[in-house]
Amino acid sequence: MNQILKRGAPARSGRRSFVARHKEALSGLAFIAPAAGFLIIVMGYPIVYLVLHSFNKENFANPDAGATFIGLGNYASLLQNHEFWQSTRTTALIVVFAVALEFLLGLLLALLLQRVLAGRRVLIALMLIPSMMMPIAVGLMWRYMLDDTYGMVSYYLSRLGLTGTDGLVKGSILGTSHSALAAIVVTDVWEWTPFMALILLAGLQSLPTDPFEAAAVDGASLWQEFRHVTMPLLRPAVTVALLIRIADAMRILDIVFSMTNGGPANATQTTQLYTYRTGFEQFNIGLAFAQVVLVVSATIVVCALIFRQVAGDRVAR
Repeated sequence: MNQILKRGAPARSGRRSFVARHKEALSGLAFIAPAAGFLIIVMGYPIVYLVLHSFNKENFANPDAGATFIGLGNYASLLQNHEFWQSTRTTALIVVFAVALEFLLGLLLALLLQRVLAGRRVLIALMLIPSMMMPIAVGLMWRYMLDDTYGMVSYYLSRLGLTGTDGLVKGSILGTSHSALAAIVVTDVWEWTPFMALILLAGLQSLPTDPFEAAAVDGASLWQEFRHVTMPLLRPAVTVALLIRIADAMRILDIVFSMTNGGPANATQTTQLYTYRTGFEQFNIGLAFAQVVLVVSATIVVCALIFRQVAGDRVAR
């Protein structure tokens, strides 16, 4: 009997030691379990439904026909579809130019606001007004301002000789492919640059002062301080800002829909607008689901690459 108890004692102590060693991790899991379960239920089911139905051929116009499993047929059709690749290229151009300009202008605004002491809160509140507006309302506002007949922006551009028969843009701003795409980029930059500036300003205000004092003692110039001290320390905030804006810009729809509706000649049609037309105008819901899966997958890959680059640099340091 004593031998049995002795053999059982290490097992019980082993179990107790396992719980003791992982007490903090188990406590954390217990706290996040309700939220994780809620997210799995709320988000997991729609994602699984989306992926499964992307393998089917379904048409809302003929619901009696039901769904037909075609495997990767929808994905093969998309990869051979010129309109899909054109919309993907348009989305990529908008994301690259819009996010790049928003980052540069947002960083400049953040640096300027950091040096402003009087009235900073008022300036930030006024600056955030564009980001608090609905994107479709922003698109309509810019569409009217760029109108050739009564648009304020078009009027001043024509007075400067940038539009008109002898101007840089020969026709209507929203009626020419390159100028319409540029107008969408400008509109997106106008709306979301304040958001980028707010994140970067928060990052600047959280930086430690010791590295800057050391740089001043070493006689570093403003550019050297910005390049070798500010930007490396600001990298986490830059990463968060870029990840949020890239993920949001890749699903741009409202501004394009209200400004150009994808025109002229589908020159400004993004992947989200093409998905909308496929699902709600052509009623090809299976193909629309496949487009969503591809766009979401591409967004995850791009954001993961950016995050991995920053994480790798932090591990190296």
